[in-house]
Amino acid sequence: MKKFISSFWLTMVLLLFLSILSGCGGRGNNSVRLVNTPSPTLSSGNLGTINWAFETEDSIDSSPAIGPDGTIYAGSHDNKLHAVNPNGTKKWDFETGDNIDSSPAIGPDGTIYAGSEDHKLYAINPDGTRKWQFETGESINSSPAIGLDGIIYVGSWDKKLYAINPDGTKKWEFETGDIVNSSPAIGPDGTIYAGSHDNKLYAINPDGTKQWEFVTGDSIWSSPAISSDGTIYVGSADHKLYAINPDGTTRWEFGTDGYIDSSPAIGPDGTVYAGSSNHRLYAIYGSGTLADSPWPMFHHDLSHTGRK
Repeated sequence: MKKFISSFWLTMVLLLFLSILSGCGGRGNNSVRLVNTPSPTLSSGNLGTINWAFETEDSIDSSPAIGPDGTIYAGSHDNKLHAVNPNGTKKWDFETGDNIDSSPAIGPDGTIYAGSEDHKLYAINPDGTRKWQFETGESINSSPAIGLDGIIYVGSWDKKLYAINPDGTKKWEFETGDIVNSSPAIGPDGTIYAGSHDNKLYAINPDGTKQWEFVTGDSIWSSPAISSDGTIYVGSADHKLYAINPDGTTRWEFGTDGYIDSSPAIGPDGTVYAGSSNHRLYAIYGSGTLADSPWPMFHHDLSHTGRK
């Protein structure tokens, strides 16, 4: 009797095991099929293989921005801003007088803003025609930021941060002690943050007056990022990443053994990521997620769409 019961349960276990194996390989197990099935919203090509390549006439240092229709915008050292269709074909190009290192920004109405080393910020219509141009005293390598009211903020190598009205006229200019290569960020209250090669991060009121300045030990190429708790993160060539309180005081600083020109990014869990010239990418515990503000970091958001 005991032998019969043992055989019975052994048979049941084997049948159960075989049914599990059969289910894993069968069509009814959606979780297994979905592992190897690309999402319909993503590329269906082989991961890591080229989709397309668009060739310009010189090097590209500008980071691309992506329009709501999928158009990709990027500047080149061939002096042009290129608009590329999602399939990699040319939509149009817009010629300036010098290299474009500035990464473009896209306004709510589709206007594309990009700086050039010909000293000008260009506003370009979605069809590739010029809307207006604004001239500064030197090269513009800073990437524009756009406020809720449509004001465009951009730095220049003439040592100034400019606020430009949507019609291309100057609202104000703010002078620093050296070139402004850092791309501005905008806080929830409209405060504009930008670094300068005079070693300082500036907090500027929406009317163009100085709120405060924060002194580091060397030039600031890095573009600031703003956390949901108001903390401003920025790197410096003095080898440190700084966390700065909204009142301009030091919250903490993180030292590396290389300069930090990298612009920080803030992950969904509050982790702050920044690269250093010491060949390392750092993940540092932060105190909040990316701020809900008009332009909280370089190129606007974690996806770097450059789009308002």
